[in-house]
Amino acid sequence: MPPLPSSERAVIEESKLVAYALNPQSERGQHKARVFARALGFDLSNWALLQRAILAALPSQPARLTSETAFGKKYEVVIPLTGPNGRTVHVLTVWQFDRLPESAEYADAPRLVTLYLP
Repeated sequence: MPPLPSSERAVIEESKLVAYALNPQSERGQHKARVFARALGFDLSNWALLQRAILAALPSQPARLTSETAFGKKYEVVIPLTGPNGRTVHVLTVWQFDRLPESAEYADAPRLVTLYLP
């Protein structure tokens, strides 16, 4: 399988990690935050390290197109990540190329939609 198209332009919004996936106070993300802290040692204090690790590994991992909706095209990429605690775990990342408003075209850069440990 080929890598995620345009992976070199991939975007991970700070809020996706800080307000959601690594935030133990987030209503929706609190369970992910506990899992990432236990499994890899990632938490709010080192969210940028997680962001950089994902973006660095992304171009070398195979991507699978999983759906195409009115909102965009979604791809899944499993990335082996080594955390600050020294452990390496596979993380499932989901990326979306957003459909441009009033168009059949898609954004030229994928953005991270979610991530979790399978």
